[in-house]
Amino acid sequence: SVNSPQLLQLSGVGPSALLGALGIAVVRANENVGANLQDHVGVNYTFRGKLPTLNQILRPWWGKLMVGMQYMLMRSGPLSLSMNNAGGFFRTDPAAARPNMQLYFQAFSTVIPKSGERPILTPDPWPGFSIGLSNCRPSSRGEIMIRSSNPRDYPKIVANAFSTEADVAEMLAAVKFIRKIAAMPAMADIVEEEVLPGPSITSDADLIQDFRRRSGTVYHPVSTCRMGPDAARAVVDPRLRVHGLAGLRVIDASIFPDNITGNTNAAAIMTGWKGAELVLEDQK
Repeated sequence: SVNSPQLLQLSGVGPSALLGALGIAVVRANENVGANLQDHVGVNYTFRGKLPTLNQILRPWWGKLMVGMQYMLMRSGPLSLSMNNAGGFFRTDPAAARPNMQLYFQAFSTVIPKSGERPILTPDPWPGFSIGLSNCRPSSRGEIMIRSSNPRDYPKIVANAFSTEADVAEMLAAVKFIRKIAAMPAMADIVEEEVLPGPSITSDADLIQDFRRRSGTVYHPVSTCRMGPDAARAVVDPRLRVHGLAGLRVIDASIFPDNITGNTNAAAIMTGWKGAELVLEDQK
């Protein structure tokens, strides 16, 4: 979803004004290449717990060594688990036809990272866990556009998250639901305190400011070369062929017409499988 529009734009397939400004000859003008970026955006609420969590195992060096050996020798233990130990989906509005939020639970926390280290590598020195969520079908749209004609230059990614009132409203309802979950008896009994964003963040304005500041991608970008029958609104046709060009296909998550409700991994694999079948069919 990042490199496919980048490669097309570098090759002269994309927004004509952008290509012209960068001195790239236009092979096929298409304003949709790199546009329509969709992604799931997530935020965690982190709690200090009353019971031990994976923090106590994974923080010390000897704990890292122990779980590393456990995984290498037995393919079991914390390193054999998903980073998200539980999850699910829910509606921020009971009247909604289907869930619009994905829920995550992590039995560790990384609020206090070491200097210069990726935060996830060193859990906090106290028992901690996180309840997180991401929006399933946001209405905000961003873009991915090249900065120059040099293929080694990273493209400019504009997520444009929470640019619609609908996305802000559903995320506000969702983070309030996290606190509702944490206040249920089964959870409240093991919660010492809320660490992030903390009990001082209560008003709608403060909650919105917090998730705008702390939210980030959950790495589900799609639709930057989206599929559709109309060349005026899409990049590839239903057989994944680039509109207006013979012999060129895009086969990855960038062709999704819209984002899917949950994780994009399986859908991306299925796209690759189906795309391979289409290529083979056309060779017969």
